[in-house]
Amino acid sequence: MTEKPRPQVTVRVAATEDRPAILALLGESLKWREGDPNADFFTWKHQQNPFGESPAWVALHEDRIVGFRTFVRWRFIDAGGRKLKALRAVDTATAPDFQGLGIFRRLTLQAVAELTLAGEDLIFNTPNSQSRPGYLKMGWSVARRLPIAVLPAGPGSMARMVTSRVPAAKWSEPSAVGLDAGAALADPALAEALLAHAPSRGVRTDRSPAYLAWRTALPSLAYRLLLVDEADPAAGGIIFRLRRRGEAVEAAVIELLVPDPRRQLRLLRRMLGETRADYAIALRTGPWAGLIPFPGQGPLLTTRPLASSPPAPHDWTLTLGDVELF
Repeated sequence: MTEKPRPQVTVRVAATEDRPAILALLGESLKWREGDPNADFFTWKHQQNPFGESPAWVALHEDRIVGFRTFVRWRFIDAGGRKLKALRAVDTATAPDFQGLGIFRRLTLQAVAELTLAGEDLIFNTPNSQSRPGYLKMGWSVARRLPIAVLPAGPGSMARMVTSRVPAAKWSEPSAVGLDAGAALADPALAEALLAHAPSRGVRTDRSPAYLAWRTALPSLAYRLLLVDEADPAAGGIIFRLRRRGEAVEAAVIELLVPDPRRQLRLLRRMLGETRADYAIALRTGPWAGLIPFPGQGPLLTTRPLASSPPAPHDWTLTLGDVELF
């Protein structure tokens, strides 16, 4: 029996005019639900990012886009103050009738080669257990499990948290607690006051007022800002969103911008009381401040060198804002 010939596929950098076909491919591949704001999410993530627009590649069969691969631009500061040009491996899709032909691998390796030549420093991401082996075969390495911690609202909430071991919902639950983070952080002075309490050691995101404004800007993600004192933003605050995880409502705290652990714990408890969320979840960037370590449950950070070697595994100081959602 004669083997059916493999279709010819070419790869090139994505162009602006490819966007409708890319969105259609993502919708088909990822089973987007009609009515969800996925196109707005794509624009926010890949075009409005203050670190720069996302580089992307497409695979074509004849004139049809059958594969897509992109990376979100990011920038870190290391312990010595050096800026690292990083990319986060994110969206990818292959048309169902072209799966199994190595298109994901081909797109990714071509992107790695071109990004290395462009002088980008490294790639990072937190792939799930299904996609991680493929990344490891392409030169990624596991850096570390990021230390996650939780603060349950009470015994019943703890039980719901423990039994809700399913992926969190992508879209947020509505909340009126605190301030609309996107609107509040559009004020650079307020953002600057909060950033005085951002992580200052290790390899961390190069935060700025523009970064905080962008990170919280998409209305459908409903990020909230709860301040210690609304009359004095310099006293600190937390940025969070509510998302459903099984039977539980989780408060994902993406930034803990509070000057001391005691005040941080009081603010977290206040947030849980006012939102009625079952628990708060965050990544550790300093003292635990009453949060309970959740061993073995944090995301696995993986990295890949481009023009530079990635930082040592325990040099990273990441918040949930660096890894959730993307």
